[in-house]
Amino acid sequence: MGVGGKIVRNVVFGALRVLVVAPIPLLVTPFVIGRVGAKGYGTWAVFLAINGLTSLADLGFLGTLTKHISEHFTNKDHGQLERVFNAGLLMYFAVAIVCAAALNISGRLVISVFFQNTSLPLPDLRHAIQLFTLVIVLNLLAFPFSSIIAGLQRLDLTNSLSAANTIITALGTVLFLAAGLGFMGLIYSVVLASSINLLLYIWAARYLLPQLRISPGRVRMEDIKALFSFSLKIYVTQVAVAAHGQTEKFLLAHFVGLTPVGWYDIANELSGKLRNIPALLLSPLLPAAAELDARGDETRMAELYRRSHKYLAFLGIPVVAVTALLARRFVQVWLGPGFSGVAMALVFLTGVQFINLTSGPGLLILLGKGLLEPGVRSATLGVIVNLISSTIFIVLFGFAGAVYGTSLALFIATAYFILAFHRVTHYPISALLTPYAKSFAWAACLALLAEVVVPIRQLTWTGMTITAAAFATIYGMGLLLLRYFDAFDLQVLTRFLPIPKAFKGISFVA
Repeated sequence: MGVGGKIVRNVVFGALRVLVVAPIPLLVTPFVIGRVGAKGYGTWAVFLAINGLTSLADLGFLGTLTKHISEHFTNKDHGQLERVFNAGLLMYFAVAIVCAAALNISGRLVISVFFQNTSLPLPDLRHAIQLFTLVIVLNLLAFPFSSIIAGLQRLDLTNSLSAANTIITALGTVLFLAAGLGFMGLIYSVVLASSINLLLYIWAARYLLPQLRISPGRVRMEDIKALFSFSLKIYVTQVAVAAHGQTEKFLLAHFVGLTPVGWYDIANELSGKLRNIPALLLSPLLPAAAELDARGDETRMAELYRRSHKYLAFLGIPVVAVTALLARRFVQVWLGPGFSGVAMALVFLTGVQFINLTSGPGLLILLGKGLLEPGVRSATLGVIVNLISSTIFIVLFGFAGAVYGTSLALFIATAYFILAFHRVTHYPISALLTPYAKSFAWAACLALLAEVVVPIRQLTWTGMTITAAAFATIYGMGLLLLRYFDAFDLQVLTRFLPIPKAFKGISFVA
C-alpha cells in the first residue's frame, strides 16, 4: 500500500475510534460524580494528571522509536529494527522501575501538597497511590510495542486497541463503583484496563512482526546513545504537552482546592476529545514523513503539508464553531446548572487547542526529516509561559485563571513555531493561511445564523444532536459549492463519503 493509502486507512480507523468512544465520557462522568462526589472526582482528576505526566518519563523514546522503526522497515533493515526495538524496551523497563520507586517514595509529599482537603481516608489514599504506580509501569511497558505498530503505519490497530482500552476502563469503572467499592473502584478499573492493554499491544506487535525477538542482550551501547541523542530533543515537546495538559490541575489543587480540579478536568477532557476529531489527520503524518524523507521525495512532503492543513481546517473549524454555539446548553443538560464554569472553560480550551493543533503538520514533518530545533524552542517557550502565566492567573482569578494561563501559553508557542517552520522549510505561508480563510468565514456565517434562528437555550439532547448534524451538513455542502476542494480531494471524498446525486453534475473544482 502506498503512503496515501496508508494515511487514508489510518484516518478512517481513527474516525471510527472517535465514533465508538465519544459517548463513553458523556455517560460515565455523571455516574462517577454521583458515586464519589465532586471532591472525590477532583481527587481522581489529580490521579489522572499524575498518569498524564507519564509522558515526562517517556523521555521522547516513543516518537524516536516510531521514526527509526519506520525508516528501518522501509529500508528492509530488519536486524537494525530489532536492535532499536530492544534498546527501547530496555530503556522503558529502566524508566518504569525508576518511576514506580519515585512515586512510592514521594507519596507523603504528594499527599501533603495536592490532596490537602480530600475526603478519602489517608490509608486508602496511600494504598491508591501504591496501586497507581502499577498503572504507570504497565503503560510505560506498552510504549515500545506501540511504536512498532505506529512505525509500520498500522494505526488502524492502534486505534482499535485504544478504543478497547477506553471501553474496558469504562466497564470496569461502572462495575466496581456499582459494587460499592467507591474511589478504589476507579483505581481497580485502570489497573485492569492497563494490564489487558499491555497484553494486546504485545500480541499486535508480534502479529505484525512475527520474527521479532525480545533479546535485550543484543542491545549495543551505540544504539542507546543514538536513540538518546534524538529522543531528548523530542522530549522537550512532550514536556510542553504534559505541562499544558496537567500543570493547571496541580496548581488548582494546591492554590484553590480539589473541586475546581474536577471542573477543569471535565472541560479539558472534553476539549481533548473534540480536538481528537481533526487530530485524526495528524497521527499518520510522522511515519509517512519519515518514509518520504527516506525516499528523498521533498515534492510530496510539501504537498503533504499543504493538504494536511486543508483537511485540518475542513474538520476542525466546524468543531470549534459548534462547541461555541452549544457548550453552555450542553453542560447544563449534561451536568446541571451548577457547572457554568465548565462551559466557559470548554469553549476557551477547544478554541485554543485547535489553534495549537495547526502547528501539528509542521512539527510531525520536521520530526520525520530529523529537524527538531524549531519544535524544541517552541515547546520550551510554551512551558515557561505556561508555568508563569498559569500560576499568576490562578492566584488572581482561581478557576478561570487556569483557562487564561494555558490559553496564552498555547497561543504564543504555536505562533512562534509556525513562523520558525516556514523560515526553515521556505514553504509559502499561503499553504497555511489559505485553507483556513474560506472555511472560517463560512463557519462563522453559519454560527451567527444559528444563533438567531435556533432556540439554543431550550434544546434537548435530540435538539442539540440535530443542530450539530445540520450545521455539519450545511457546512460541508457549502464548501463543496464554494469550490474549496480540488479533483484529488473529491476523489478521496467520493471514495469514503456518500455524495448526493443532485451534486454529481456540478463542478466543485476551483
